[in-house]
Amino acid sequence: MARQPWLWKETLVTESGIIALVSQLEQKGVLLGCAVDSGTPQFVEIAGRLGYDIIWIDLEHYSRDASSLQTFCTNCEATGALSLMRIADAHRTSILHALELGTRLIVIPMVNDAATAFEIVQHGKFAPLGNRGFNGGTRAMAYGMEDRATTMAAANRDTHLFPQIETAEGFDHIEEIVGVDGISGGLVGPADLSISLGMPLEFENPKFVECYRQAIARIRACGKIAATATGHTGLLRAALEAGVQIIIGASELGAIRDSLRSMHIDLCKLVRETAGPNQEAHSGMRNSL
Repeated sequence: MARQPWLWKETLVTESGIIALVSQLEQKGVLLGCAVDSGTPQFVEIAGRLGYDIIWIDLEHYSRDASSLQTFCTNCEATGALSLMRIADAHRTSILHALELGTRLIVIPMVNDAATAFEIVQHGKFAPLGNRGFNGGTRAMAYGMEDRATTMAAANRDTHLFPQIETAEGFDHIEEIVGVDGISGGLVGPADLSISLGMPLEFENPKFVECYRQAIARIRACGKIAATATGHTGLLRAALEAGVQIIIGASELGAIRDSLRSMHIDLCKLVRETAGPNQEAHSGMRNSL
């Protein structure tokens, strides 16, 4: 069953609805996410209607304009899903621009130390936690239609900052990174982490799987939210055993690729197995399939 649409005013002043990440974790234990890196509105809506709790869009490897990102956020919210943006870097403008559009979760790539995590909080949280700049007319601030003190408090409470643990240096400093006040947790990225640890994409390597499992467990041991982004079954089992709470485990591009591949194989098989006048007239058709 599809979620019911939410009302903006209600979500600003309550801990119910789409913004209650902590409440959702308490209720479900594990939240499931889908990456919609194309940003296609229909795919965002489909993912939300299917029941994914979080919808991810990547700004590290792709560029997007503000209008399409705002559409992404509103489409997520229309289905009750949390919007998540993996931004390009830890710079102030990258963090602030994403937040002003109203996204609820931000993943910051390649965070290696506590100093960078501290800067992230300075840019991403209002005082007293940080030093986020204020603009009362943005979507994140309800376009100035609500009490400003209330919207600022809601922003500090309901937006979440996740450094991405994906380098050997970051792995060595997990506790210092996620331990910074204002950081909600850490997202372990296995691909770059495996490369940095000298085991590139060796997701079946027991040594890497153990490092990956430890990263998840260490985040949880700090009392923070542990997240990951992978569809690899073996890694997901290790992550779940270690206590992962957020899994970005699906991708619309991957789903389209796999579906089209499967359909192509099935169609080729059907054509090969079913004789017809066109095939008889064009014998080369079978050889091309």
